[in-house]
Amino acid sequence: MKERPLPLPSLPIDPAPPGVGGNPAPGNAGTWILSFFLTLVLGFIPACLPSSPHPNLEQVLKISWESYRRDYLSPEGRVVLAERDGGTISEAQAYALLRAVWSGDQATFARVYAWTQAHLSRASRFGDHLLAWHWGKTREGAGGVLDWHSAGDADLDYALALTLAHRRGWRPPPPLPLYLDEARAVARDILAKEVVEIGGGGQGFPQARTPVPLTPASSPKPPPPTPYRGLEGEFEGRAGELRSPGPHHNSFLLLTPGNWHEERPPYLVNPSYFSPGTYRLLEQVAPDPRWKRLRADTYELLDRLCRGLGGQAGVGLIPDWCRVDAGGRAEPAPGRDTDFGWEAVRLPWRVALDALWFKNEGAVRVMAGHFLPFFKKEWQAKGRLAAVYSYEGKPLVNYESPVMYAGALAAAMAAGDRDFAGQMARKILSAYHRDQSGRAYFATPDNYYANNWAWFGLALYTGWVQPLR
Repeated sequence: MKERPLPLPSLPIDPAPPGVGGNPAPGNAGTWILSFFLTLVLGFIPACLPSSPHPNLEQVLKISWESYRRDYLSPEGRVVLAERDGGTISEAQAYALLRAVWSGDQATFARVYAWTQAHLSRASRFGDHLLAWHWGKTREGAGGVLDWHSAGDADLDYALALTLAHRRGWRPPPPLPLYLDEARAVARDILAKEVVEIGGGGQGFPQARTPVPLTPASSPKPPPPTPYRGLEGEFEGRAGELRSPGPHHNSFLLLTPGNWHEERPPYLVNPSYFSPGTYRLLEQVAPDPRWKRLRADTYELLDRLCRGLGGQAGVGLIPDWCRVDAGGRAEPAPGRDTDFGWEAVRLPWRVALDALWFKNEGAVRVMAGHFLPFFKKEWQAKGRLAAVYSYEGKPLVNYESPVMYAGALAAAMAAGDRDFAGQMARKILSAYHRDQSGRAYFATPDNYYANNWAWFGLALYTGWVQPLR
């Protein structure tokens, strides 16, 4: 599972009770200057529509990316994670690529791609183009892959980043594969090795198993982790229509957490890996009718998950983990939590891409009908959102996180509620800091996860997160 540093400091807008973190009181002129700067930025947020973001907000994105690049990226292009003893994971490499492409940073993108291809690609060893999820110090003390299994969210983000780089007209330095060629290869292997078919009595898709990881003791479990232009190539039929299995749809497709999935149902599922907007974009570069089916089936499953899980009634949220049986029913997964936590909170942002890029009705319905009402009810009642909730909507911690606010912002953007999105952007910005050395970060300097998702949330709000064509 993914390990998230807990707790995150409470945001300065709403300090936590004693003993639950908090930020030090301003103690130098630099801090006061930063506070004045943020006051200016925050003052513009409510009137700042994503189609015309205030320059200062874009400056926060630029400065924080430059700082992240200095603090986290090695000269070779590897994201160095202190929480992984200086190692890295495929998720982190994919996040760096996405941030680079939306920042217009071609040189950094090429550097990260080169390292990822050389050290995480499974192509030369196993013949597919998925990424090994975990790289670090081996028993011999050298750097190498610690677990060759893949992680579905990282592979999707990787393919998305490569597709966007191609759309920018970028080309990698030789002899690296062209971005479009690699995106197509990764997309094909996601369908072949990370997507399964349930029901219908069919043979399903290949369910190739990966050889034993490099470290025998390692477990094959990946880390737990604006007006928008509509794109051409809309599929026929009502976009995002939620359907139930019928005489013509007696089976459905499911994205699993990686190539290490079970051989038969029930399948372990991490719903935060679902990325229907990415499915649609990949269908355009690597045509396959399964992308359309996977997207429709994903929305159907999300609607069910928001309504209930096993015998638990839902409140509009999804669990970090669950499992899906042969009949498509979702239930708690033994040994995995069902919280709406560090995993699940990413789902609104991924669904928002489909709503904003492709005007997908299913994406809008899931966000406007389930997630956004919960977020707004909590906000109106308490003036804050907790960092983690139970599946039933009970706050599980007494502190906040910019990651949760990024999820709420994305839900609001997808549903067209820009006023609430602006309030969430204010909360994310309240976690922004810049110290005397010029280092800029969200929450804490060493919190890789918060620094990425705070950035993704604000980038979505400003309109930086675009399909680039």
